[in-house]
Amino acid sequence: HQDWYRYEVAILVGGGIGVTPFASILKDIVHKSKIADLRFPCKKVYFLWVTRTQKQFEWMTDIIREVENVDSNQFMDTHIFVTQFKEKFDLRTTMLYICERHFQKVAGKSLFTGLSAVTHFGRPNFQDFLKSVRSEHPNVRTFGVFSCGPPNMTNNLDGACTNLNKQEGATFNHHFENF
Repeated sequence: HQDWYRYEVAILVGGGIGVTPFASILKDIVHKSKIADLRFPCKKVYFLWVTRTQKQFEWMTDIIREVENVDSNQFMDTHIFVTQFKEKFDLRTTMLYICERHFQKVAGKSLFTGLSAVTHFGRPNFQDFLKSVRSEHPNVRTFGVFSCGPPNMTNNLDGACTNLNKQEGATFNHHFENF
């Protein structure tokens, strides 16, 4: 995961306790931002945190808040996926989702985390996410994708990268660790 900064666009995905290696990367971004030293090829970082509940890792919420506080150039784009909720078709989850989206629009931050990061309910659709990143950055030829987490998550992400690499356009180089 140490080569993330070598890609013009890096996608970091941490699942469960697998978010730990990314804490040091985020802290490094905070440190370099404070000394105005973001001189490396990477121009954008997407950070996806997949967690059962953000309460399990309150310390990570604090680190993301630090990044948000110093990220005046919108270098980071953070998405939190809370998986403890049922599918979006469940009434309770639908109501939570509606409240979250409304609060995000009104307050500019998440009702659940207090962060500017977008909070999603359920597991990420990696293929759709990677497609949107590719369309957001049409001039990027190779994206660095770095993940750490349970095998099911990294396998799903690897499959999405493989499927998209079969198509015309930019490629996704996936580097991962399982626990």
